[in-house]
Amino acid sequence: MNLLDCFYTFMTALFTALLIVPFLRKWAFDQGALDLPDERKTHDTPMPRLGGIAIFLSFLLAIIVYVEITPVIRGFLAGGVIIFITGLVDDLTQISSKRKFAGEVAACLATIMLGDLWLADLGNLFGFGVIILPNWIGIPFTVFAVVGVINAINLIDGLDGLAGGVSVMALAAFFVLGWVDGDQQTLLLTAALAGGIIGFLKYNFFPARIFMGDAGSLTVGFILGFLAVHTTQQPTSTISPMVPILILGLPLLDTIWVMSRRMLSRESPFSADRTHVHHKFLDLGFEHRFTVIIIYSLTFFWICSALLLRSAPEYLLLYFLLISAAFFYLSLRYLLCHQDKFAFLQRDAKAGLRNSVTYLRIADQVSRVVPGLLCLLVIYLLLALWSVVLHNILPWQMTAALLAVGGYLWYRPLSEGRQFLRLFMYAAVGVAAIEVWHSDQMLFAGLNIKRFGDILLAVAGLIVVLKIQFRRNGEFFLSTADYLALAVCIFLAIASQHNALGINLTGPLFRAVIAMLMVRTLCARHLAYIQPVAIISFLFLALVTVVGLIA
Repeated sequence: MNLLDCFYTFMTALFTALLIVPFLRKWAFDQGALDLPDERKTHDTPMPRLGGIAIFLSFLLAIIVYVEITPVIRGFLAGGVIIFITGLVDDLTQISSKRKFAGEVAACLATIMLGDLWLADLGNLFGFGVIILPNWIGIPFTVFAVVGVINAINLIDGLDGLAGGVSVMALAAFFVLGWVDGDQQTLLLTAALAGGIIGFLKYNFFPARIFMGDAGSLTVGFILGFLAVHTTQQPTSTISPMVPILILGLPLLDTIWVMSRRMLSRESPFSADRTHVHHKFLDLGFEHRFTVIIIYSLTFFWICSALLLRSAPEYLLLYFLLISAAFFYLSLRYLLCHQDKFAFLQRDAKAGLRNSVTYLRIADQVSRVVPGLLCLLVIYLLLALWSVVLHNILPWQMTAALLAVGGYLWYRPLSEGRQFLRLFMYAAVGVAAIEVWHSDQMLFAGLNIKRFGDILLAVAGLIVVLKIQFRRNGEFFLSTADYLALAVCIFLAIASQHNALGINLTGPLFRAVIAMLMVRTLCARHLAYIQPVAIISFLFLALVTVVGLIA
């Protein structure tokens, strides 16, 4: 198994979603494709609901580029297109629940027939022996089960970041299962969908700027449902059929409970109300953000339990799910009936997390470390220069052209020239990453230039992750230059995958992305760093050009 392929699949989907979502948001406002607030919904302003387009398109692009189109993948794609169109039509025109249900069934049948995917082995579910379903029962049961997962994700999509976050956690669990089972298809499918959802979540976390809509929630639920079938029903699979149910336990149990109550009240199971688990926490007085965190925690508990108990008999996993669900339900009922005894749980503030005292203290400490990135950048460029002296990889004409472009951007009179100057800096560290990657010259203690460079980038990556996680309001917004850099990275990843460049970029592109994030972090808030980083980039490329001419 090649984890680097999984990484590039993830990054391609991530960058594609980051590029598409802002344009979708603007288009939705222009076209009036908005989710209007009402008494049942938690938002109070019209909100674009077309984020699912970005999720699906980024997933589709990553799959087409990196995944071999086997019958299983063909089934996923065929059914995915049908369910995506169903959700998109609903987002744009509001179709009836019956037509939506028909689209869900059609998508499931397409995947079952083309991908040869259905539930046949349920394992020892009740402790009386292994249950094997014949085709005439297994196929309709699979449709029923996957439609249940589809609607579970759709119905839990009621708070900012909730459905997307729960889905990413479930995909991470499926990724672990795919790794344990040696299933490359599961690894690539989960990486592609997780990348698309995380790129969308940047704009969907509280307070959300766009919703995924039915095009997103139905598609995500559909892929999760068939991932559960695929990981448990392969001939070589060692995963219990109950493990995916435990992973998706919270949205599934919430859907079963809510729909059962509606049917007992002689209402449509698809009717809208405020009886979902997230509504119950809101009724307790919890704020939006804290409610999402609680549901994340419950989901994380069941996911960890599923991974740790994946070798247990199916009936024990079923009993564990039911007992833990009963415990959580009774606890929630007790909280609802005795709210006065737990007033401390309602102290969550409406203010954003980044305005809290603790967050600001941590952010200050992280900001003090950021200047160290400049030192790491200088050392990395020196390593790259040494590599060029030993064995030059890229032609000097290319670095000379980059110098000319950089000089133009430096003296450009327009105010946005400094923004585009970052593209020159990105190109410089990209050149450095390629040179360091291809150098095996020994340094010290058994480390060569390549490995020492990886250590520097690992330290820099840790600082960047901390800074992004504990960023202040207004930091790290994506500019036009950043969008262009993302687009170039996607193009290079695709071209490298198909050997269209004549040079191997599979390894150095990963390092280049980290180096670019290092530059972006330095220049994000500390504007004074733009000039020294640009000068360092000029000096590096100038020296590389001179070495190339001499050689």
